[in-house]
Amino acid sequence: MKSIDRIWMGLYVAMATWIFAACSEDRVGQNPTDNIPPAAISAVEVEPQPGGAKISYKLPEETDISYVKCEYDFNGVQKEARSSVYKNYVTIEGLAEIKPCNFTLYLVDHSENLSEPYEGSFTPLEPPYQTIYKSISMTPDFGGVTIRWENSSKALIGAFLLAMGDEGEWEEYDLVYSSSEEGKYSIRGYNTDERLFGVVLVDQFGNTSDTLKQAAVPLYEKELDKKKFKNGYLLGDNNSVSSNRPLENIWDGNLTKIWHTDAAKPFDPPQTFTIDLGVTAKLSRMVLYNRIDYGFKQHNVRYFEVYGTNELKYPYDDEYWRSGPWRDDWVLLGDFEVVKPSGLPLGEETDEDKAAVEAGFEFIFEPGAGEFRYLRFAVKETWAKTKALHIGEVFIYGDDGVRE
Repeated sequence: MKSIDRIWMGLYVAMATWIFAACSEDRVGQNPTDNIPPAAISAVEVEPQPGGAKISYKLPEETDISYVKCEYDFNGVQKEARSSVYKNYVTIEGLAEIKPCNFTLYLVDHSENLSEPYEGSFTPLEPPYQTIYKSISMTPDFGGVTIRWENSSKALIGAFLLAMGDEGEWEEYDLVYSSSEEGKYSIRGYNTDERLFGVVLVDQFGNTSDTLKQAAVPLYEKELDKKKFKNGYLLGDNNSVSSNRPLENIWDGNLTKIWHTDAAKPFDPPQTFTIDLGVTAKLSRMVLYNRIDYGFKQHNVRYFEVYGTNELKYPYDDEYWRSGPWRDDWVLLGDFEVVKPSGLPLGEETDEDKAAVEAGFEFIFEPGAGEFRYLRFAVKETWAKTKALHIGEVFIYGDDGVRE
């Protein structure tokens, strides 16, 4: 397994920046001049928190004070937390177990004189990574398993997704990190032989969980044959074409040969389009390639839904498809967002953003929804909130009953 240190490289940079900023605060009161300690902290209250505590207090009415120092011992390791005098509390974080923690508070003046100590103790609540670990579930999925967990605290955690290789050794499939309330990730690409899958969690303080292991038999999955795809146009779909770049281009196997609708014939969102897969299949996921040279800009898809059905109850030109309740008869396979890794505003992109566009965006369909032949996409918003679309390519995966 690769070192977990690389998960948090960015976090350490951010933390170092925060610490530098905290240490750069203007001094309060006079410059160092004496060896007279400040008065002690009073009215101390301790609030245990997941993986730590918030320790509140009252500062004395003095001008020669610099910061509050909290020394604490956990599992025989001495640590320290500090807090500016602009706050009336200090926080302890990153404790890995529910065990008593002893602490000592000092008020420090500009001459680094220490006040009389205040000694106390607390027992932290269960740390977030352990709570999240207990909620993890794995279910067999196409080509592997789908892993889910709950994170009500929205704590930032990393997860190593593992699979047992054919040689009997753990393989790191992916490394993900998230603060979402609900985590959902998949391990894919394996045959239908039973094998072990695993998850290891790590938090931003370097605490790691045990390895959750589960045997599963992956479901069969393959890329559906694009040669069978057809334009499944239904009334209300944006079927316009700009510069001879039709819808069929999104399943021609060429990522740079795009579909581009006619911006001079704008469609109010949601802009819909429909694909006839040519086969009935249990669907697992899709990979969307936006127009690569436009990244997170212009008519590229941002928010969209995908619906599936196995039969069309009305003719393609029936008003039902434009203004009728067609969604009530189709199954919602997913409500998706194309995520920009950097989170930067429109027009600003990083190398990581560009790499994400070039790699394509994978979206997992709701499992067990049934078999479908027709997919209807409803694009709710493009990156520039335009009334036109351009898409590079769409790959659809699942099981059509034909083994290869």
